[in-house]
Amino acid sequence: MNLERIIWNKKELHRDWYYVEYCPPIESFRFASINLVILNSVDKTKIAEAMEAEARFWLNRYPIPVMVSAFDDKEDLIHLDPIKDCNHLMGVLINNKEPSLHWKLLKDAELPVAALDQNYLQKIYHDIPFRIWTSADVERVKKEQRREFQILWLILFIWVGVIPLVFVVLGETSVWVAKMVLAYAIWKIIVSVLKISGMWKKSKREQKKEDEEREKEHHHYHCKLNPKGFLRLKIENFERETRERVRKEAEALKKTSE
Repeated sequence: MNLERIIWNKKELHRDWYYVEYCPPIESFRFASINLVILNSVDKTKIAEAMEAEARFWLNRYPIPVMVSAFDDKEDLIHLDPIKDCNHLMGVLINNKEPSLHWKLLKDAELPVAALDQNYLQKIYHDIPFRIWTSADVERVKKEQRREFQILWLILFIWVGVIPLVFVVLGETSVWVAKMVLAYAIWKIIVSVLKISGMWKKSKREQKKEDEEREKEHHHYHCKLNPKGFLRLKIENFERETRERVRKEAEALKKTSE
């Protein structure tokens, strides 16, 4: 089997006022990632202390260098100034025993020399599920994408080229089809005239569509008058949706942890 890479699941734990995600190293990375998602408004000092505690906890559990970051419930990075000079914490094990924490981004030369090959990672992360992504999987995805692209072009070709051509040919060879096409064209003309004159009674679906279009135009008009307000509204909506999703994920994680 031609092994391309391992895709690990992440470990999640609920910690009362935040929850933590531990993500094993992705391909070509020499450290794991620890993300703290802060659910409540707390002091930055407390967040920094929690980041250091999580670094020690996970280093003792898995002897792999880590980078720790904290995010709010809008999934924005929390800036720790003036408490810390760097928003990220990196930790390594000295001689595979004592955690060494650094409030800075370590260079490659400062990380342990041990290569994080796949066999080594599988031994370290023996309790974390993973799936193997092989060259065969990559080729299969490429074939599926090509097939979907070909099907899309085939559908477009049929609708744009074949169907109109069939109507033209049948219209020239079949009197019945020609009459049907002519009757349909006359009907569309009559309907258009009645709509212009106001004599055509709109269906509920048409009325609803017109109301929606009118509301969109009204909304667009006011957005053009106040673009900053519109942008602020978009951001607020996005942040509210993100908060709701993060809260639901935290509640689900809390239930599984109990």
